[in-house]
Amino acid sequence: MGVRCFLGLALPDTYQEGLEDIITAWRPRLRSKISWTRKGNWHLTLSFLGEVSEELLDRVQKRLETVTRPSFELQAGGAGFFPPGKTPRVVWIGLSSGALACKELAEDIEQTLEPLGFPLSKKEFRAHLTLARIKKAGQDDWKALLLDLNKRQWPAFYVRTFVLWQSQLTPRGPVYTRLKDYPLA
Repeated sequence: MGVRCFLGLALPDTYQEGLEDIITAWRPRLRSKISWTRKGNWHLTLSFLGEVSEELLDRVQKRLETVTRPSFELQAGGAGFFPPGKTPRVVWIGLSSGALACKELAEDIEQTLEPLGFPLSKKEFRAHLTLARIKKAGQDDWKALLLDLNKRQWPAFYVRTFVLWQSQLTPRGPVYTRLKDYPLA
């Protein structure tokens, strides 16, 4: 049995608290069946690896030490839904700064891990912070939600590391454990 893993960026407490504010404000107003990201679990995914054997995990960790990217400023801003223009399935917050640096870091990670058998993503990387997954959409005021999310101000912060996370699926939602932090230059 392997370890379910992904690479991502941890978000500061101010973001975790902002997430909680959004959930507190909007959970009672929406009738759709929604799975909100839990406070403390909110992150930016760079690359999902899936199930990785213990042996391969050691090799992954060693290869990730070779990723050299400068630290960068990141700030959330803007919001939207996936898929665009259709019934929402995912509610996300975008980035007003740091999106290109995230994309470049994600591409470096993928290229670094490709020789170990991890395929390059066929989709273009779009940096975003997932707020919620909509399990069953109802007749909700999605425009009002989007308006509110787009007005929210998020503080800028410096990304100095990326993280290899373990993701354990449980009936109460995923549990994320930091396996290793990798410093940026």
